[in-house]
Amino acid sequence: MNGIIYGRVSSKEQTEGTSLESQELACREYAREKNITILKTFIERGESAKFADRTQLLELIEFCRQNKGRIQVLLVWKVDRFARNVADHFNVKATLTKYGVRIVSVTEPIDTKPEGKLMETILAGFAQFDNDIRAMRTVQGMKRKLQEGIFPWKPPLGYKSMTTSGEKKTERDRPDHPLFGLLQKIWQEFGTGAYTKADVQRLMNSRGIVTRKGRSISAQSLDNLFRNPYYAGVLADPWSGEEYEGKHIPMVSREEFAKIQQIVGGRNRSIPHQKTRPEFPLRGLVRCGNCLRHLTGSFCRGRSRRYPYYNCHSKSCPRRGKSLSASTVHDEFETFLTEIAPKEELTEKLGQMILCTAEKREEWAKAKKARTEATVGRLNRELQELIRMRTQGLINDDEFLAQKTILLEQRHAIEGSVENGNSRLGEIKKRLSEITQPLSQLSETWKILPEAFRPRFQRLILPVGFPAGKIGTAELGLLFKAFGQFANSNSSAVALKGKNWNHILIEITEFSDLLRAYHAQEDPSRETIRTISTG
Repeated sequence: MNGIIYGRVSSKEQTEGTSLESQELACREYAREKNITILKTFIERGESAKFADRTQLLELIEFCRQNKGRIQVLLVWKVDRFARNVADHFNVKATLTKYGVRIVSVTEPIDTKPEGKLMETILAGFAQFDNDIRAMRTVQGMKRKLQEGIFPWKPPLGYKSMTTSGEKKTERDRPDHPLFGLLQKIWQEFGTGAYTKADVQRLMNSRGIVTRKGRSISAQSLDNLFRNPYYAGVLADPWSGEEYEGKHIPMVSREEFAKIQQIVGGRNRSIPHQKTRPEFPLRGLVRCGNCLRHLTGSFCRGRSRRYPYYNCHSKSCPRRGKSLSASTVHDEFETFLTEIAPKEELTEKLGQMILCTAEKREEWAKAKKARTEATVGRLNRELQELIRMRTQGLINDDEFLAQKTILLEQRHAIEGSVENGNSRLGEIKKRLSEITQPLSQLSETWKILPEAFRPRFQRLILPVGFPAGKIGTAELGLLFKAFGQFANSNSSAVALKGKNWNHILIEITEFSDLLRAYHAQEDPSRETIRTISTG
């Protein structure tokens, strides 16, 4: 008779304990007594028992289908290890029966006799009852925490939990500085109504704000952030909708939160009129120096021709209706570009530092990966030896569990510290060479770019635009911030680590992509443009 074994644990703690080994040992002992040949073992590690779409269970069913007629029994330690839902249990059982496989619990009296079937139904029902009770108690515990003002789950961006993963929360979440302060400023700026969510996304990128996984903030993540009452000190019960006062420090007041909900909810979802006109290349970039809202473009008729002006039309702005000559705004912008344009040697020095940093990170990552692989290999060999010793009875359960826990903790700590060290040095060098001269001649590059390319180019330099007459206070893109820090630094280096490092590489790539796209449609007869762009 041939059989297979199925084991399951529903938590990391059980995975690291003796539960899986105990299940498999009991099943193999039963197989030896009944002369059952085990063809394969399926182990589910830390999967929920609520659903029948568990990975190993699906593989088990497929294995039985492919080997129909060769397998007679499926051995499980207990019925509740197979499924903790009555419907799932009997649905899967019916599927296995079609393939000639019957379920056998090695510790419970279930069989094909009427009393065995009754016992199986009772045990499956008790498993579901136990699962439902656990779920209800878990929900009740979470509700109690909310009522006490403690958020029972992982806190949102800007906060950190004082409880180790896997433990029950007993303390309030604390601000995660300096991220807390950066996000607080974002809330304040969005609350002015002068910035769109797209503007805020660019601001967050320019300040190096990313998700916990190191990714840029998406539009959906930003929307969830602005709609989360947690930031206003409110804990919402997801089951009843009731709200409780949180013990954590709010990032914004309730009044500020309510105002931002009105801004988010009141945004005009229609596509704004954005007809491009050569007379107003900075429309969508230049802002009112008073209320910070975007200026619009219009013409004023003179004696012989029309003159372009930028205007503020915000109803609450004291400068409403007052015009700014387009030539004045354009001159201010071009002068600013000339001032911030990095000299070619500065770009090259920053490039050398970027490459040096990339090389060091790559070397460090390769060395660490080699050390990690060697250590993990040693720990795996020690684990196999430990299992062999336990199987042969050379050590008892307590010794086995203690040593296994130590080895697994060491392996998890080592594997969790591995970083991706792929820096693509050749690609970085190529991208840097493409942007060095165009950035050193920033104003000239901007002038020769076609209108369709200018908005993207401008956003890379000034992510949320600039206030007219106060362009020196504008928020610079991260790459130009690095140029400024590098130029003003007494040392010959600027720290390029972590989040800033990744965003600087992203902006270098975006500048390069823009110039490549421009070259792809450029008129070959315009040699002046090609010379400026490629050097």
